[in-house]
Amino acid sequence: MSDTVLTIEGMTCMHCKMRVEKALKGAPDVTGVQVDLAKKQAMVVGSVDQMLLAKAVADAGFKVVG
Repeated sequence: MSDTVLTIEGMTCMHCKMRVEKALKGAPDVTGVQVDLAKKQAMVVGSVDQMLLAKAVADAGFKVVG
């Protein structure tokens, strides 16, 4: 297991936060997700490729910038 921290552009409200959480939780091998709206970051627990996570975020309408 490893933790991945993603910085996400475009999250502005609780609805955005919920969309990102749902998208990341739907990725294979993700065991946990915690989104911090103030920091515009998501911590993902699990052994998951960062490109796969970035695609899940993009599919939800947001952009991973770090």
